[in-house]
Amino acid sequence: MTETTPGSVVRALERSIRDSGEHLHGVVSRSDPAQIAAEVLRLNDAVRSAAEHRMPDTEPPGGYLQALLRLADDFDGAPHVR
Repeated sequence: MTETTPGSVVRALERSIRDSGEHLHGVVSRSDPAQIAAEVLRLNDAVRSAAEHRMPDTEPPGGYLQALLRLADDFDGAPHVR
């Protein structure tokens, strides 16, 4: 496995965003790829933090939404599918 640092991860993600954005979305982004990369990583860290100790390690990443629904507060006024 390659040694990574937070900076190298941001740079790799930034390159990926710059190289694939127009192809994937059909438009050239007006946003700075470095800013998008940093926000993607910030959101990823927030999801990991929210899921930690609330979701078994054996559950696939796609199970996160179902875990949120299981943990949802029944009194928040939103209908929940369980």
